[in-house]
Amino acid sequence: MPRPSAVLPRLLAVAALAVGPLLLAGPAAAQEPLRLDDQITDDAGALSDDERTQVQTALDELRDDQGVQLFVVFETTFDGTSGPDWAAQTAQLSGFGDGDVLLAVATESRDYGTSIPYAVIGSDDDQIALETDQVEPRLSEEDWAGAAIAMADGLSPSYTGRYVLGGVVAAAALGGGGYAVVRRRRRAAEEAEAIRKAGPYPDQSTEQLTAKASEGLLAVDEAVRTSQLDLDFARLQYGEAGVTGFAGTVAAARAQLAEAFALRQQLDDEVPEDEPTRRRMLARVLELLQAADDQLDAQAVEFAALRDLEANAPQVLAGLAPRITGLTGRLPAEEERLAQLGRRWAVSALAPVADVPVRVREQLAAAEQAVAAAQTELQAGRTGAAVPSLRTAEDAVASAQASLDSLAARAQELDTAAGAVPAARAEVEAGLVAAGRVDPADAAGTAEPVTQARDALGVADQLMAGPAPDPIAALARLDAADDGLDAALAAAQTAQVERRAVAARAERALLSARSSVSSAGAAVASGRDWAGTTPRTRLSEAERLLAAAEAAFSTDPAGSSQSAARASSLAEEAVSLVDRARRDRESQSSYSGGGGFFGGSGGGWSGGSSYRGSSSRSSSRSSSSRSSSSGRRSGGGGRSSGGRRSGGGRF
Repeated sequence: MPRPSAVLPRLLAVAALAVGPLLLAGPAAAQEPLRLDDQITDDAGALSDDERTQVQTALDELRDDQGVQLFVVFETTFDGTSGPDWAAQTAQLSGFGDGDVLLAVATESRDYGTSIPYAVIGSDDDQIALETDQVEPRLSEEDWAGAAIAMADGLSPSYTGRYVLGGVVAAAALGGGGYAVVRRRRRAAEEAEAIRKAGPYPDQSTEQLTAKASEGLLAVDEAVRTSQLDLDFARLQYGEAGVTGFAGTVAAARAQLAEAFALRQQLDDEVPEDEPTRRRMLARVLELLQAADDQLDAQAVEFAALRDLEANAPQVLAGLAPRITGLTGRLPAEEERLAQLGRRWAVSALAPVADVPVRVREQLAAAEQAVAAAQTELQAGRTGAAVPSLRTAEDAVASAQASLDSLAARAQELDTAAGAVPAARAEVEAGLVAAGRVDPADAAGTAEPVTQARDALGVADQLMAGPAPDPIAALARLDAADDGLDAALAAAQTAQVERRAVAARAERALLSARSSVSSAGAAVASGRDWAGTTPRTRLSEAERLLAAAEAAFSTDPAGSSQSAARASSLAEEAVSLVDRARRDRESQSSYSGGGGFFGGSGGGWSGGSSYRGSSSRSSSRSSSSRSSSSGRRSGGGGRSSGGRRSGGGRF
């Protein structure tokens, strides 16, 4: 493996010493290149359990469909090694062959590397497009699982080369097209499974839903028919007035049943529906049937009560008279209670119960009239005809009792509210104090709730002032104001946390950019005898972007972070260009038989079967430029091994 010159390590060591204390402040642990045993290595804790499962599914599909094994590694940092170099060394240590691909990501130092065989992606342009168009955008958003899945999706037939194509052709030739058939069936099964899990009946197959819908249609159809018969019988017994509500219930259930049958007919016609549509329609059928069945069940209970009333009509009639008498005798005391409440509380506080005496008299009069009518029907032997009047009398008596009870309930509510007002007022005042401490950047979001809270305090004080307060209205205003303040303060706190996170990312990006630009400056200075204008141009732009990032840090940390990342990328490209120019010069010196600028091969270079070249590249579709190494041979681990190309960069 090539080694850098003796000068560059010293300069890098000086830069590392300068920023070392800052780097030690973070908890990240660096990871040297390693041998991989599993397809997913997550030492950085980047993936949740669900995300790990999603990534593994994508890796399995890639292996099954294309014959390519993608290995994914998440570390915090790469121990000072560039992403492409780390990926290349890990691929070599792992014995990767022509079907093995590596994506390695350093989540905190924000660089990554890839190692892809020529047999999988045969051109630089295809690899650059895969990285910059699909992987990098997700890495920049810290969507670690999405980046791994995008890498797996990108290694599709549109990107794969002769290795995968040969494998597919061979499978088709050996299996007579069986591979494609199996693949289609497997994909269809996977799609059906995903649809099932996402729907309202995840534990039931489409066949089970179909059977359940058929069973439900039969059951509810029978229930509607039975309910219609009960309704017709009740109409004959109790008259139209006694079954008005029942008729509406049966009509609604019949309409829902008709819609369910129409959906089933659509499922059974000659036009087939796809799996998602079929499951949605079956779910709607079951929803309609459940609603209709619930309504019919409630009606059945009402019918049973109606029949009980008919069977016990004389007893019910005898019990209504004393109940009416008792409520009539209670009325004067409740009127006095209302008068006392009126002397203590505001008119607005008693509005819901102010007409209780009037309502109770009307309800008791209606009950007496209904009792008289029922008595007449029973004396004539018409028990069924007496049922509607008995129901009317029972409803009127129950309403009168509830109205009288509401006076005592209102008195209790007013006492409770009056006791709660001071605490509610204190909460609003505390919220106003907290709002006063909000960061000025979030003051706009709290301005309106603060105004409303102050208004609420004033209104509440007015409502509680004087000899006849309205504590319920005061408490309602205070609670609404407190809710508004709480929501605004929560939003402000969230915004503050987000700003701190953005600032922390920007600070890390600046730290990395300073180190990268410093290293690039040292590299250009040491290589001024052979480096051309391109690395100097990259360095100059990196320095400009770093200065812009420094200037924007306090006012625009997100923009500062982007500028710093771009500066790091350009600085690393400058180092790569200088390094390549140096290797080219040494190669020319060695070829011509001279000792070379660093004394031939003794300047830290070693011979061997492994070699690495590098090429600079940039993409108009990516916000970063970076170097990629190519031509690196890797051990095959018992498999045939062709060349590999390493890529990656900053994100």
